[in-house]
Amino acid sequence: MYDFNHANSRLGTSSTKWDRYQSRYNLDDVVALWVADMDFNCLPEINEAIIKRAQHGIYGYTDPTEDCLNAIISWEKRHHNIEIKKEDIVLTTGVVYAMYTAVEQLVQPDEKVMVMTPVYPPFFKTPADVNREVVYCPLILEPEVRIDLDKMEEMLKNDPKIKMLIFCNPHNPVGKSWTKEELREMLEVAHRYNIVVMSDEIHADLVFKPLEHVSMLGVDSKFNDQIVLLGAPTKTFNLAGMKISYALIPNQEICTEFARRAKATGLSSINIFGFEVLAAAYNHGDVWLEECLDYVYENMVWLKDFLSEHLPKCRFEIPESTYLAWVDFSGYNVPDNFAEVLKFEGGVELQDGRGFKDSDGYQRINCACPRSILEKGMERVVACMKKKNWL
Repeated sequence: MYDFNHANSRLGTSSTKWDRYQSRYNLDDVVALWVADMDFNCLPEINEAIIKRAQHGIYGYTDPTEDCLNAIISWEKRHHNIEIKKEDIVLTTGVVYAMYTAVEQLVQPDEKVMVMTPVYPPFFKTPADVNREVVYCPLILEPEVRIDLDKMEEMLKNDPKIKMLIFCNPHNPVGKSWTKEELREMLEVAHRYNIVVMSDEIHADLVFKPLEHVSMLGVDSKFNDQIVLLGAPTKTFNLAGMKISYALIPNQEICTEFARRAKATGLSSINIFGFEVLAAAYNHGDVWLEECLDYVYENMVWLKDFLSEHLPKCRFEIPESTYLAWVDFSGYNVPDNFAEVLKFEGGVELQDGRGFKDSDGYQRINCACPRSILEKGMERVVACMKKKNWL
């Protein structure tokens, strides 16, 4: 049994999540419930792998290890039921960085990228940063989350300049775990109009039982030539600081060119410890992950009960995946700068939903932390709302 109730303090470790309050805002005491970064102590085998490699004492240029590549193949088979070959894998320093490369490669400057909102902001910021036009096909959110297939087809039919869909599987921030049939229907539309689907599956391992993640590459092999899948151990095992992720690209023409660009820009230049932590996580992390998900789910249950008791006008359903709660505060008289007020006056930071587009009133709350942190943060939310007469 792993202990998720207690974790080392991250203050003074250059933590983006925790240390920025003093350096940026001159704030001394803020509970961080915002960015998608866990506050659990790491899998012990990961620490051991880093220490073992460090003891060698030489850190020169390093090639990808066979153990690293084999670990990816084994993990994707065990956890996502897909068969990956070594030649399909391109190691990268981050999923978002890989997005930049794929967009520049596969979408010409006068062509367009489709995204489905609300969604993780880099989905629409990345294409815009490289001067590709972004078009929006919002998800249907009520009475349940669905892809608007009719709207998607209409947009593709009327605009042949749309060449790529960047898709979130499972979905951040709404926590939807897509079914095989839902993905098949979407891929059929994409296939008809010959557009590439770039599937961000960084949250693939964070699906709550009894559901299981359906990989985009596990729907039907006839679609695989049009799919660029982006994966990583970084959300699963909280390894973002290690800069290790990967693209899975069965289309060898696309994969070869992607790999060439990745090498040319340094995207595939992995930190010497990145190989070690990925292999350690994927070879030894199955039980840790299972227990972590159970703990996070119980945090979600606690949050739902807390909101029902103290903030009953909030709308929240436990998500099917991710450790991120998507909570609608619009039933209360909170201002547009609600998240900023909570941070500067309430001593707690949530993630403002407006940054995900089409999400006024929502806040994203990170539940991957010891229960005591979540409790303290949510108590501060209520206290601040009472003080401001927003309840």
